Amino acid sequence: MKPQRILLGMALSLAWPAALPAMVSETSAELRQYVRARLADAGGMPDAAATSYAKLLQAAPEDRRLALRTYRQALTAGNFKLAGLAAAQLDRLGALPPDAVLMLFSDAVVARDWKRADAVIQRIDREQVFAFLNPVMRGWVAYGQKRGDAVRLVSAGMGSQLANAYARDHQLLIALAAGHTDALANLRRLVAAGDSRALRLQLAAGALLAKRGDKAGARAILDGKAPELAAARALLEAGKPLAGAIDTPELGLSELFAQLAIEVKGDGRSPVSLQLARLAGYLAPGNAAATIAVADLLAANGYHEAALAAIGQVPADDPLAQAARQERSSILLAMGNREAALAEAQKSAQQAGATAAAFVELGGILSDLDRPAEAAAAYRRAIEMDKALGAPNWPHLFLLAGALDRSGNWAEAKATLRQASQLAPNQPVVLNYLGYGMLDRNEDLAEAQVFIERASGLDPNDAAIADSLGWLYYRRGNYAGAIAALERAVAGDPGQSVINEHLGDAYWAVGRRIEARYAWRAALVEADKPGAERLGRKLADGIGPALGAK
Repeated sequence: MKPQRILLGMALSLAWPAALPAMVSETSAELRQYVRARLADAGGMPDAAATSYAKLLQAAPEDRRLALRTYRQALTAGNFKLAGLAAAQLDRLGALPPDAVLMLFSDAVVARDWKRADAVIQRIDREQVFAFLNPVMRGWVAYGQKRGDAVRLVSAGMGSQLANAYARDHQLLIALAAGHTDALANLRRLVAAGDSRALRLQLAAGALLAKRGDKAGARAILDGKAPELAAARALLEAGKPLAGAIDTPELGLSELFAQLAIEVKGDGRSPVSLQLARLAGYLAPGNAAATIAVADLLAANGYHEAALAAIGQVPADDPLAQAARQERSSILLAMGNREAALAEAQKSAQQAGATAAAFVELGGILSDLDRPAEAAAAYRRAIEMDKALGAPNWPHLFLLAGALDRSGNWAEAKATLRQASQLAPNQPVVLNYLGYGMLDRNEDLAEAQVFIERASGLDPNDAAIADSLGWLYYRRGNYAGAIAALERAVAGDPGQSVINEHLGDAYWAVGRRIEARYAWRAALVEADKPGAERLGRKLADGIGPALGAK
């Protein structure tokens, strides 16, 4: 087959269902343009793909599928002008998807056309898909209009748990922007309660107070042990500007869309999540949280070079700079450029004032490079820093235990897991690791059962914990309990080789030989080489005294 025909076949195989747009013929210049667009997209070059689609759309302005492809590719590339034009074209053709209505809304906000923004909100109300965002959007539009009811419009308690969380956060942010004195007291209550969103709100409040010249107030609200708070305080004391204030509708709505993009991320390949992040960046190009979300989702969709370019836009003196560095390392690792990721992490850890987070990042990369002993040393440095600050951190202990275990030092790993469990007695992941590690080594199965059953009680839907519980029951002769737990584990994670193998062993133990072999065959699909060899023996001979799963 000629190379040209191979390239054409590649491009056509990547096309949307129903193949080519109606206007494209196999001998046309448009077909060549279409091939270039699809190959650029497949090659991780969203800008080039968007440009090619734009040229095609000029030639076929009535083609709905082409307009939709142009819109999505333009937004993926961050070409907001083209995305806006394609969205308007889709709207004219009556083919605008619900998520693209948010582009119309963003256009109106960027233009500060509040009347048009209100009209789009009413449309979203009618179409319903994103109506749960409307209270927050109404509040920020009202703030832009300088209306006194902006805070009241963002009412919580009327929607889903997610919608209520957004309403609570943005009611507080609008109140802070409007200078309401009770907003800081509400934020302090969230911080005291250990709320997961409090950190982001603290950074926004501290930056806003600093911007207004209230350095003492900013210092007070930025109190805390998180590295982002420490970085913000250091910038404040150095007299440098503190990024992260949320005091305009553009910034507030950027924060909303960035939040939602991460919430709906899933495996990261949903076009909607990436496009929400891009809209967040369109609304407020300087919002570091939006930039990090864009980079994360570009990388998840295979646009690694574009992701690196995006993450490079976060300034080194932004309070979220450490999070940006971690994201850059993740992107480099995803690209297979492990040594570059390691070099950058080592450089970050060697800098004066390096935080525990820098050593955790270094430990994670060393773990990924299968250098667990060195990873353990990095995690120990992080733990030493935690102790110096009087802030012991169970996740850092958990990471250290994993590195110690992989380096062959189970005795110290077990002791470290016990320390982590003392700090966080109700963390199922710690209890499960401790219990399964003991079970795997046949150490005090009664105590292992206590740990695993506690973990299962705390998180009964976790497939890994259900597998531990089932394997424990199998090892202790409770085959009915083992099968019940392992079937639950397989339902939660059907592709996991070890879980399927454990279930097959349990079936075999009660004489369900056909089902056992079916489970072992399922396990074989994702098994590593030793597992595949063990499964091959089981499929041939069943389970003898030495053939149980590991």
